[in-house]
Amino acid sequence: MRLAWLLLCIPCAASAAPLLRSEGVATLANGVIAYREVHWQRGAGDGSERWVDYLCPAGQPFARKQMPAATRPQVRGYVLQDARSGQAADVRVDPGVVRVDWKEDTSTPSRTKQLPLPPDAVIDAGFDAAVRAHWRTLQGGASVSLPFLVPGRQRFYPVQVQYQGPVRWQGLSAHAVNVRLDTWFGAVAPRLSLVYADADRRLLEFRGTSNLRDARGDYPQVTVRFAAPATEQPEQRWRTELQRPLVASCGVTTR
Repeated sequence: MRLAWLLLCIPCAASAAPLLRSEGVATLANGVIAYREVHWQRGAGDGSERWVDYLCPAGQPFARKQMPAATRPQVRGYVLQDARSGQAADVRVDPGVVRVDWKEDTSTPSRTKQLPLPPDAVIDAGFDAAVRAHWRTLQGGASVSLPFLVPGRQRFYPVQVQYQGPVRWQGLSAHAVNVRLDTWFGAVAPRLSLVYADADRRLLEFRGTSNLRDARGDYPQVTVRFAAPATEQPEQRWRTELQRPLVASCGVTTR
């Protein structure tokens, strides 16, 4: 769960596969920018190794996530560090089991739990891979139920994925997908919506609860838009961006 582990992984990842970079902008309900997400991946496949930098509105990185390459991308583990709150996650997947090491903030101790890995389970960004894997089923009108890991609660919750139909998104042909819990689980976020491009099924928009705490300690409702597809970038830019130190504070939310 230490940031040093992430940085040590950077020199080990050299490969002939191209480095692709994309950027998303997360806004609050009032339109104010909450943060930006810079996504890097080595190669174009769902199972490629990935990194995400979360940036303050002014551009400084405050959180970072690393996801190793995976043959089963929908159950890929990850390591996350947020320098503002001290929130940290280390999710590791082994055959049949997943170990969740979670720290809510600097004032709370880490909690570790090992869980059995359900069939068709989904972890973190693996949700995108799961949607694409079930694309024909969803477009056929059938809903898909998936066990989704909520690391802060160290358990899987059943979510139902439902295709909503074709839409236009910033001039692009796209498809809307809704996700909700199969049953109500108290404070767990019950619903989110996604928009995928028709041409390549890439995620264009996420609307729901952020996985990062804001300056008040809450998990805000955000809309994250990825206006442009990923582009190939030189390795030096990747190394430079991912080696920037994380800042401990920034104006992520309005007061």
